[in-house]
Amino acid sequence: MKPGSSTMKIQIALVATALLACQDVGRPPEDAAEPDAQTTAQHQVRDSAGIRIIENDRPEEGSRLAWRIGPEPSVTIGSVEADDAFQLYQVDDALKLGDGRLVVANGSSHQLLVFDEAGNHLAAWGQKGEGPGDFGGARGGNSYGFRLFWAEPWPGDSIAVCHGTYSLGLELLSIFDSNGRHGRRVNLARDGTHTVCRDVLPDGSILASRSPGWSGYPPTGLDRPEIDFFLLDGDGSLRAELGTHPGAEEFQYNDETGFPPFNFWMHDPPFQQSIVWGVWDGLAIVSNTDRYEIRAYAADGSLARIVRRDHQARIPTEADLEWFKADRLDGITDADDRQKMIPVLDALPLPSSFPAFTPIERYELGIEVDALDYLWVREYRLPGEGGGPPLWTVFDSDGVVQGYIETPPGLVIYEIGEDYILGKAFDELRVEYVQLWPLDRSG
Repeated sequence: MKPGSSTMKIQIALVATALLACQDVGRPPEDAAEPDAQTTAQHQVRDSAGIRIIENDRPEEGSRLAWRIGPEPSVTIGSVEADDAFQLYQVDDALKLGDGRLVVANGSSHQLLVFDEAGNHLAAWGQKGEGPGDFGGARGGNSYGFRLFWAEPWPGDSIAVCHGTYSLGLELLSIFDSNGRHGRRVNLARDGTHTVCRDVLPDGSILASRSPGWSGYPPTGLDRPEIDFFLLDGDGSLRAELGTHPGAEEFQYNDETGFPPFNFWMHDPPFQQSIVWGVWDGLAIVSNTDRYEIRAYAADGSLARIVRRDHQARIPTEADLEWFKADRLDGITDADDRQKMIPVLDALPLPSSFPAFTPIERYELGIEVDALDYLWVREYRLPGEGGGPPLWTVFDSDGVVQGYIETPPGLVIYEIGEDYILGKAFDELRVEYVQLWPLDRSG
C-alpha cells in the first residue's frame, strides 16, 4: 500500500457513515425554467469529520446561466502567413498577464511567445535547450503527451513554467519575472522518479504527481495504473502527500503468436475513466471521473471538501462499443494499419459505465477554475451526440451549483478570467490560433 492510501480510506469511511444535520439548503425557483433561463438547483451542505460536503441537484435540463460569451473572439493570434519568429504550432498553454499581454507556450519552438493586448508580437522568451531559462531538451515535456509545458501565474507577478529536460532526466519548474527574466528553476525529480508538476497554488506551493515506473507489458486487457499526488514547497521539498489515486485507464494488446510479437498500447480506450486535477479556492483538486464528485485537499494533505452533483450513470451497450470501433477505424487510412487494428478493437471489453464528466478532451482537462474561483466541470458527451458546443456545469467557490454554460465549439480552453476566455482553436487546415473571447457575467 502506497503512502497516504490508508488515511484516505479512513476519511472516506467516516464520510460514508456520518449522518449529520443539514446546515444549508438552497431552494429551486417557484416556476419552471425557460430553455434559455438561469436556474438554481437545490443543494445541501454538511460537515463530517472536518470535511465540508456539498450535495447538489442537477440544473434543469435546457437551462443556461445568464452569463454570455461573445459571438466572436476579440483577439486572434496566428496566421498561415505568420513569420517564423512567431508561427504557432503545438501550442500547449496560454495566459494573460495583469497588463494585458498574452503569453503563449509554443511547443514546437520550446518558447514563450509574448503578444500585446491587440495580438501584436512583442518577444520570445527561452529556447530549446538544457540551460537555465531553456525549455525542453532532447524530447521535452510530458511523456504522456498532455502538454509539452504550461505556464501559470506565480506569486509576486512572476510566471511559473513547468517543463522537462529528458536528456538530463529532469522534471523542472522554472520561474520568470513579468519581463521574461529567468530567476530560478526547481528540479522536481531529485530522486530519479517520474515526477510531473500539474498546477501551482496561490501560496507558491506546487501540485505534482508521480507515476509508476515501467515494469514491462501487462497482459492483454484494461489496466489502470495508480498515481501518487502530493504538494511540494516552492523549493521542491515535500509539503504533504495527497494519497494514491487510480489514474487513466489504458488498454494493452499482446499477440505473441507471430514474429516479431505485436504489442499495442491504447492510451484512450473506449469511454475511458480517468483522473483530473487543479487548484480551486486555495485547495488542490484530485478526483476521478467514475462518479460526479470533486475532492479538494488542504495544504496539510487532508481532505477538506467533497462536492457532488446528482448524476444518473449510463451503462454502455454493445452498440456504443461498435460505434467506438467504427469511429477509430475511420481515422486510419493506411490499409496495413487498419488490418492490424481490427484484432485490437475486437479484444476491447465493454466498459462498465461512462465517465460522470469529461476527463481530458483534445489535450484539455475536463475541469477549469476561473479567476473568481468558479469551478467549471465539462459534461461528458455520449457516443454519437455530435460536435455541438461543450456544456459545462458551473459551481461557485463554496461548491454550490450555479447552472450550465456553453463554450465555443472547438475551443481548447487554457484560462478563464473575470471577463474573458483564453484558448486555442483550429481552422480547416489545422492551423492553430490563440483566441481571447469576451465573457459577460452581468446577466
